[in-house]
Amino acid sequence: MEQLKELIRVNLLFANPQVTEKGRAKGKQGHALVRSILSQYLLSTIIFSVIYGAIMFSTDFSKRPELFTYFVGLFGLLGLSQTISAILNVFLESRDIPAYLPLPFKQWTIFTAKLIVVSLAVVPFLLPIFILFLLSSLSAGMPVVFAVCIGICLFICCLLILYFLSSILVFGLAKTSFYKKHKKIVTSALLLITTGLVVVGILFFNRSSSLDEVSQTPKIALFMPLFYITTQFTSTASLMSISIMVVLILVLSLILRFFILPHFYEELIEISTIEGNPTRKIKPAQSVTKLLWSYNLQLIKDPNLLLQVFSGSVVFPIIFFISFGASGTIDLSGLSFQYSAALVYAGMLVSYLVTTPVSLVAIILSLDKENYPYIYATPISIGYYLRQKFLFGLSVQFGITFLLMIVAYFVFHMPLILLIVFMIGGLIGSTIFSQVYFWRDFRLFSSHWTDLTQLFSRGAGTFGFVLLQFSGLIIGGILVSAVAFVSYLVPNSLVPIGLVLVVLLGAGVVHMYYYKKYWSTL
Repeated sequence: MEQLKELIRVNLLFANPQVTEKGRAKGKQGHALVRSILSQYLLSTIIFSVIYGAIMFSTDFSKRPELFTYFVGLFGLLGLSQTISAILNVFLESRDIPAYLPLPFKQWTIFTAKLIVVSLAVVPFLLPIFILFLLSSLSAGMPVVFAVCIGICLFICCLLILYFLSSILVFGLAKTSFYKKHKKIVTSALLLITTGLVVVGILFFNRSSSLDEVSQTPKIALFMPLFYITTQFTSTASLMSISIMVVLILVLSLILRFFILPHFYEELIEISTIEGNPTRKIKPAQSVTKLLWSYNLQLIKDPNLLLQVFSGSVVFPIIFFISFGASGTIDLSGLSFQYSAALVYAGMLVSYLVTTPVSLVAIILSLDKENYPYIYATPISIGYYLRQKFLFGLSVQFGITFLLMIVAYFVFHMPLILLIVFMIGGLIGSTIFSQVYFWRDFRLFSSHWTDLTQLFSRGAGTFGFVLLQFSGLIIGGILVSAVAFVSYLVPNSLVPIGLVLVVLLGAGVVHMYYYKKYWSTL
């Protein structure tokens, strides 16, 4: 047990290097430093609970089994993709496995410690399921303490099933000779398939939840046992469902124990040394600009990176759109151009939610690793290089924002003219926030990272990311509402123009700050 605790501590420190360094700079060492990191995970969990609880609070899931099963399926797919991604990062892509060779650790101890660290990164994305269980039990009339106990136990069972399934899938594939010969192809296919399932689930849920009659929306039979447990705990169906879950967990754990864990240590060491044999295409002479953009495109082709960006900066806005758009809570079909300023501010809010520490522009420099210092030894101007980097990252960020705005256009039934205004706000916001995170990456540049989570957790760490998302959504929502209210009180065409000028003035101030501090010094 002591070995397990120490391994968990080491993996926690390894997975959060920036947070670890900040803690040490404040004089924290040993257990105090680990407690500091764990407290950030705890605060992130609380904030995520508040966010998703507020979104789902108005729905009585005890009377809507079809919505209950769709939410479980949707967030279950997201959790599966996140778990697979985290396992690939922590186990297969990590370079620390050989370091354990001279140490007296058992295989199951290393496996369990890493899996616990994986769970800390995955739990925030699965919290909506726990909130769903809790709200469903409360809606069914269960006492609060009993509902909380059911929610926690059921949530832990779901986590175990998810971890076992992901581990069996990933490590089962890793054992094959095909994986060892085509590591990149198998990894890419695995991540793309799970990401595709998430997207299909979101689109299917959006279509189904917009139906007028509840009876027309079919339930997902696979997740109905969870519904019975949360809403009819003492029923026969619930007891049978509990028995099935226990048996499933036992079977999966036995498969993992006898078919995956044997020789697990040796195979991980072998896998960690596989680099593959990438083929390189010889291209005709290109301009420096095209060459740099092609290089940056190669950097972001990693499916694991794309999946993490998708889940960290795209999923939350999509869930928000689904929750408030598909249910008819927000319908902008009758909105006049008088409220165009509010759409500009809303576009900036969307770009804020998309441009985060987990976005591509926030790590585009650090993805260079050792290549970045090498640029200083080439004839390429570092100023020109950084400008091309920024323009590439900005293009990606606005492209993602643009696609989300198209989704919002259909979900919220937005007039076409307001969609254009909406996109203008998104472009302004993308330009501002991309500069913020681009130069943040410049300041926190890291060339020796081995895990993408090390880049995403820089600065304020996971807690800072969650706090930024939550506070930004609240403040941005209040600001958009205030602008819409002013437009309603003063029905004058000069009001939207004035409010937009305020945005442009603020954007100009931010740009001048970064121009004088960074761009002009290159």
